[in-house]
Amino acid sequence: MMKKLFLILFVMGVFFPMENGFCAQRSSFLKTKNVGGEDVISKYKDGKILFVRHDSAFVADMDENGNLVNLTYTEEFDKISPDGQVAYGNKSGKLYYSKSGKLYTAKQKKSGEWTMDKSVKILGSGVERDKYRGSVMAYANWRYMPNDSVVVLNPTLNEDETVMYFASNMFGSKSLDIFKVEKDVDGEWGVPQRMDVRVNSSSDEDYPFLADDGTLAFASNRPARNEKPAEGKYDVYGVNPQGSSKPRLLADIDEEAARKLAEEKRLEEERLLAEKRRQEEAARAADSLALSYAQDVNRSSDQNKRIEDALNNSKTKVSRRRLDEALKKNPDTVLKVSPNVVATKEMRIFYFEFDKDIPNGTYKEDFEVVLDFINSYPNSQFLLVGHTDERGTFEYNDVLSLKRAEWVRFHLLLRDVKLDRLKIRGDGEYHPIVKNAQTEEDHQKNRRVEIIKLN
Repeated sequence: MMKKLFLILFVMGVFFPMENGFCAQRSSFLKTKNVGGEDVISKYKDGKILFVRHDSAFVADMDENGNLVNLTYTEEFDKISPDGQVAYGNKSGKLYYSKSGKLYTAKQKKSGEWTMDKSVKILGSGVERDKYRGSVMAYANWRYMPNDSVVVLNPTLNEDETVMYFASNMFGSKSLDIFKVEKDVDGEWGVPQRMDVRVNSSSDEDYPFLADDGTLAFASNRPARNEKPAEGKYDVYGVNPQGSSKPRLLADIDEEAARKLAEEKRLEEERLLAEKRRQEEAARAADSLALSYAQDVNRSSDQNKRIEDALNNSKTKVSRRRLDEALKKNPDTVLKVSPNVVATKEMRIFYFEFDKDIPNGTYKEDFEVVLDFINSYPNSQFLLVGHTDERGTFEYNDVLSLKRAEWVRFHLLLRDVKLDRLKIRGDGEYHPIVKNAQTEEDHQKNRRVEIIKLN
């Protein structure tokens, strides 16, 4: 998370090779140690990134991996030529920037060109008169600090532009420190406050950056891990300015995040592998049961006779409420439960019209019966086997039987039955309930999909 927040701060090694007269878009990933002023970039309007190199300004987009893309040279900043980092105010449309150690705002013309607006009054940063404390130039107990001895650098703003952080050596700082200043009720910047010892040290602190969630990043050349950054370079830290915890090197946060990400990836891979093994085992079990069914699909003539009798005799029909009770009472019984569905203890049979892959008439009640059956065994898989009557070619009937099974599966999926619980097969005309059927009534008994509990 921390890396994501400061991705737009420090990016290493931006290239500018020319391709067809335009700058190519190349950038490497986040750099958090031994960074310099040449590595600093700023947030700009419309989600763009702004950076200045050798008095030339560039704008770019940043992709999700922290790479700069669509890099374009712009002349918008030629008249102000900001030094270092800038702060763009989305609310006011103003640009805060430092030039020769002083802080200014800029306004943008309709042409897109930025021009200097006015200097920003920060108490303690200009020619300030203060009570004499044995300082440089004194007259009648007052001192005047020379204008060029205090610098204000690299501003950053919060979202509503009421808080600004910057680097400065004001108020007698022996090195660059990070300061915070807030606007008063009149909209003027108040008295700056030096950040506490968690942020500032005897070394230089520079390039503050305030993230949208209030987290502060800054650069420092203080020693870290008993190692000091190279001359003129900094390490990047992150801290909650409202909290009490010490700042942490972003490099450490990166390593911790990388370890966490690697562990999450390992656990996810293990989970996926275990899930794959479970599915393979379930599939093998289902295939084994399906094979067993296929070998025994020519069920006994007694059971086929009971199915045929259930279709012929309307008196066998029972309500869904009484179905379980009837099957428990006589496990061998076969009962008609709805207009197109017949039930046995281990199976529901869905009947279809001639040459159709949809059932007879309406089928809402039929699917409720099948759903009751499936939901009664939440850990089981089911085999959907399509059948046809004995008219038509073998090839045509093979396809039609599979379409019927697919149609039943599709409507079960619409009713939130999981796909991995449903296996389908088309058996064509090879396993009729009534062999050598002669009448339309007998052919009807063969046009079906059997929903069979496998485990």
